[in-house]
Amino acid sequence: MQIENENSIGTGILKSYRWQVIAPMMLVMYMFAYLDRTNISFALSGIEESFAVTSSVSGFITGIFFIGYMILQVPAGHLASHKSAKRNILILGILLGVFSSLQGFANNITIFIIMRFLLGVAEGGMLPTMYVLVNNWFPARERGRATSTFMLYQALAPLVMSPVSGYMVASLNWAELPGWRWMFILQGIPAVIFAIVFYIVVPDHPKWATSNKFSEQERLYLLAELDREAKEEKVVKEKTYWKAALNSSFILTTLAWLGMVIGNYGIFMWMPVIIEKTSSLGYTAIGFISMLPWIAATVGMIAVGIINDKWRNRKGLLAILQTMSGVSILLLLVVSTVNFWLTILFLTIAVTGAVSASAVYLSSLSDLIPSGLLGGLTGVFSAVGNLGGFIGPVVVGALMSKASQTGGSELNGGMGFIAIVYFIAAILILFVKSQKKKDMGKEYKVTAKEG
Repeated sequence: MQIENENSIGTGILKSYRWQVIAPMMLVMYMFAYLDRTNISFALSGIEESFAVTSSVSGFITGIFFIGYMILQVPAGHLASHKSAKRNILILGILLGVFSSLQGFANNITIFIIMRFLLGVAEGGMLPTMYVLVNNWFPARERGRATSTFMLYQALAPLVMSPVSGYMVASLNWAELPGWRWMFILQGIPAVIFAIVFYIVVPDHPKWATSNKFSEQERLYLLAELDREAKEEKVVKEKTYWKAALNSSFILTTLAWLGMVIGNYGIFMWMPVIIEKTSSLGYTAIGFISMLPWIAATVGMIAVGIINDKWRNRKGLLAILQTMSGVSILLLLVVSTVNFWLTILFLTIAVTGAVSASAVYLSSLSDLIPSGLLGGLTGVFSAVGNLGGFIGPVVVGALMSKASQTGGSELNGGMGFIAIVYFIAAILILFVKSQKKKDMGKEYKVTAKEG
């Protein structure tokens, strides 16, 4: 086996099956899984009207998803690392599609909350499973771009589906069911179909991939890179899940992630409401304007993925992105009663920073955690952090309700809280230890030599 230096990172690699097929498949699969985190915001008004509940209950409805989301994180991550990741995707994808559609048939608020909880359980194992696949197929020098590509689902799902969801809620009224019900029913179907396609198309690991999909050169390149990474010293040196989870750098990273997720879902779940409160637009128009932050976030995610691979200072990049989001939220509050389009501008900057930071967090885990513990600890990381998916919507909803009852601005309390948690997350990440890096500026081409 011969390894040859190449001057430019990624020469020939972006043309490979894993970049052309595996990375897009992971992106699309998780986009379908992610729809229910974005379309719920379009259904809130209809749910409140159908079930006669307040905005505080709506916040609980959006948040209960994340309580269920915690349950399968660690088991699914462990199974993905030690058994089959694509089998996880098949089972979980079918379940989440079914539970998603069943939300549309709930005839009371209790049943809807149960379906929402079970949907969270089904989706809970998806993220650690997907990240095991990212680490199996994309070595460290490509992982920033690969993670950002996969996590484009955060921007593309709402970008693509916001106008569709807005149209469905406003326009569909078949069989005497309101539009919000049809939105859930119809948007659950693609996850089931694509989970089956994913299982057929995506191999678990390069050593099990068939030769018609990968050249021997690429296989050797991947196996050599993965072997080299497995021998690198990580920040977390403990050998068991329990001890590794108590490592100070892992705890700080997880707490910072928690703060960021609280802020993110506080914004994402209430974005249509923010736009509605600062304008007099209808659902369809709000759906199209809601696309603007996600368009910018898509571009930002791609750019940050490239910066992430080249700069390799993940905690510095995270601090910058989260501070940018916090400052933008404060500026949003200043202009929200003065200029609608400036409000949208600062909302866009905040969302771009928040979404881009998510991919950097996930790629930083490979620097912290040994490969044998990566799936399970990614589950711990995601489970604890995604409590923010419950805390953010609930706290923001409660603060907005309280402000409305006392005659104050609904936005000030909720958005001020989000800015604070972004700043706290930016500070916490600076105290995480950094992995000692060898020269990562060169790409290598691995070729087979006879004899």
